[in-house]
Amino acid sequence: MTRISFTALLLLAGLPIAVAAQQKAPVRVTDQTGAAIRDAQISLLSAHGDMLSATTSDAAGQAGVQCRQGSLLQIRALGFESRTTSLRDCQQELLIKLSPASVQTTLNVVVTTDSASNELTGTSDSISRTTARTVFDAVEDLSPGIFVTRRGVMGYGISTNGTGAVNIRGVGGSPNTDVLVVLDGRPDFQGEMGHTLPDFYSLTDAGSIRVLEGPASVLYGSNAMGGAIEIQPREPAQGAEFELTSSLGSYMTGQHRLYTGLRHGRSLYTFSTGINHTDGDRSYSAYHSQDGSLGAERQLSSVWNASLHGNYGHFLVDDPGPINPPYPEQNQASVGRGGLTADLGNSTAALSGYTRFYSTWGHNIITGGFNSTDRITGGRIFETWTTKRNLAVDFGGDFVNYGGLALQLNPGTATTYYGGSHQIDDDAGFMRAHFSPTARTVLNAGVRYQQNSQFGGIVVPEFGALWHVNSRFTFSASASRGFRNPSIRELYLFPAPNPNLTPEHEWNYEATVQARLAHNIASTTTVYYANLTNQILTLGSYPNLTLLNGGSAINKGVETNLRWAFHRRLSATGGYAYLYSTNIAPLVPGNKANLGVDVDLRRAFLHIGVQAVGRRITDASPASLGGYTEASMKLSIPITRRLNFFGTVDNLLDHRYQVLTGYPMPGINGAGGFVLHF
Repeated sequence: MTRISFTALLLLAGLPIAVAAQQKAPVRVTDQTGAAIRDAQISLLSAHGDMLSATTSDAAGQAGVQCRQGSLLQIRALGFESRTTSLRDCQQELLIKLSPASVQTTLNVVVTTDSASNELTGTSDSISRTTARTVFDAVEDLSPGIFVTRRGVMGYGISTNGTGAVNIRGVGGSPNTDVLVVLDGRPDFQGEMGHTLPDFYSLTDAGSIRVLEGPASVLYGSNAMGGAIEIQPREPAQGAEFELTSSLGSYMTGQHRLYTGLRHGRSLYTFSTGINHTDGDRSYSAYHSQDGSLGAERQLSSVWNASLHGNYGHFLVDDPGPINPPYPEQNQASVGRGGLTADLGNSTAALSGYTRFYSTWGHNIITGGFNSTDRITGGRIFETWTTKRNLAVDFGGDFVNYGGLALQLNPGTATTYYGGSHQIDDDAGFMRAHFSPTARTVLNAGVRYQQNSQFGGIVVPEFGALWHVNSRFTFSASASRGFRNPSIRELYLFPAPNPNLTPEHEWNYEATVQARLAHNIASTTTVYYANLTNQILTLGSYPNLTLLNGGSAINKGVETNLRWAFHRRLSATGGYAYLYSTNIAPLVPGNKANLGVDVDLRRAFLHIGVQAVGRRITDASPASLGGYTEASMKLSIPITRRLNFFGTVDNLLDHRYQVLTGYPMPGINGAGGFVLHF
């Protein structure tokens, strides 16, 4: 009797564990109009990024996933932007609304830790498993249609011979003013120069990155003519999280990052800090940066939530100059930059969105006496109204004030003030509608009106349509307009200011076919045609220069991407992009191919990445740069569930090549380090 009672007691004690292990959390996947999305791929990921299980939604858009609170859910469906969210409640149905991807081609990557994967499905792009050192490194790996300039082992630099220019389908600008970076919901660019600051975008606090290829001006206005890069901060999945990453390699190149986060009840807190440094592969090519961030979020009620996130970084970068002709002296830039975003979010069955206020500020010092301060201050309202008639409407507005003060300190002579402080106001309203007349079709249309204190008003529309042919094929087409306002530098500063400049314009037309050829093979092919007009030209030779509107170009091409999971422990992603332009920009390749191979070696994880870049024209001597192939490798070895060691090798083939004229890239180089996560 005693033995029977003891056995029964053990069975009863283990019953809750068995039930919890078998419990399914209900998930429903719909589009923004509330229509069910069938055959959506739902992957359950651990907090470390490992895939735990996978399932698909049924005809009602419903599915059940394993109950693992604190895990991540990644949802993908043909014709829609993928989404990643955390699983917090296994009892209440989790509603996931996906946005259509017919207006812009979007690419997503989730930043996770270096733990080895138990199963390779090819459904998530993990930065940490590649050799990427910065956000822009990761962005370039996402699509063959994206190209980023660089000049050394680390440190993009600014001013003359600065790199980190992102070109999407041949549109980017020099300096990089045609692709907008949206950091934690706020547009980030140098207030006077209009360009991005790539050394400021580290992986220390990056939680997710999304790239919009093609004009994103309806959403973001100016500077998003070629596309946009959205960087969202990292958040802990559940409970407390701690991660320390450190590496050291060739040329004393090191990266050291610390991240801590806590999700408790209705509150969330995060803190991160990082240091990056290198002595450089050439004399006077050192780089050093440090950055940090703080964040807090509070669920005020079932409808309202509030969040506050801020970050600050400083970098010091040397420019050794081109090898031929050599610089008479080496240049150095010191840049400090910070930003703050405050959100008040709302969510009901019919209306969801946020009200946002943000501010960004910076201080820039460059050898030769140039000294500037800049700032961006603004706000944004974004709401989505969902009806019961297969219709969803996004609407909102933006207001922003940007500018700054630039000085040229001339030893022994008077200081140049460039007319003192300059500032520009931008106010805008926008609306986008998504309508599903049938279960297989989605129609999109949007418009933005923007009023600028310098250039007056401008209207930019977008149109799109999507057709789910069947469970394997989706076809979409779109037309959209983008624009870029001249920067304060072009209007009032140097080298040849012209206050009469007017905005640049682009009309972009594209068609995309997404195919799921088999359960383990997916492909995307896009053809596009872009008409760029009223481009700003720099005419003459220094110091007799003139800036005028009048440039134009026709860019057309094709992009294709393929993802293939050969085996549960072997997968590959590849892509090719061809660009033809009637007026191709310097340093932009006409051909580019990407390849990534991931291998699960059971007790280690291997990633091999390859980029093949075609010939590029230059605006210096020589008149062109030859193509090159660059390969990299990363081997991650988990010692325990919490500790991983890794080693990386860049330029695996030891090729000699230049991305920027006169700046030879380093030969084969490597690094080693560890990740401690708990």
